[in-house]
Amino acid sequence: MTLTIILIAAITVGLLKRRNHNPVAQQLVRQLPEFIDAVVLLMFSGSTPAQALIAAPTWLEPPLHQIVNDVAQQLSRGNRFSECVTALRGPIGPPAFPLVEALLSADRDGQSIASVLDRLSNESRAQRRRQLDADIRRLPVRLTIPLVCCILPSFVLLGVVPMIATALVHLGRS
Repeated sequence: MTLTIILIAAITVGLLKRRNHNPVAQQLVRQLPEFIDAVVLLMFSGSTPAQALIAAPTWLEPPLHQIVNDVAQQLSRGNRFSECVTALRGPIGPPAFPLVEALLSADRDGQSIASVLDRLSNESRAQRRRQLDADIRRLPVRLTIPLVCCILPSFVLLGVVPMIATALVHLGRS
């Protein structure tokens, strides 16, 4: 019995470690579409790319809020836009590269990037939708262990054991 409990605990800990390998990176990837939408909204409302990055942190949640807020503070202090935007690549990683490149090209060339940002926003929403679909498909697999370990034993205890006990009592009387 004790060996079984230890084995189940070891398997559970192993699965949790594997699943939560880097939860901050996963949160950043999940929050990136909201960041892109905020920048797109601010750019379409007439803000410059620098103004959009300064105003964007108000709509973001941690940990992305802190990263973008640091960039906004650097911009407010007068640092170069290209250096500040390039600083987004490190903490966020490859998912942020298209947005960073679009903002850098808008700053460098001075041209409108409305169509690029619109396409980037649509792609990020589609990626978020695909991620949610994948999470939904994994849900039944994740719920198997609680079903087997909690619900089925309670069904046996509440439904089957009383019937067996009643049958044994009646057998003992006859």
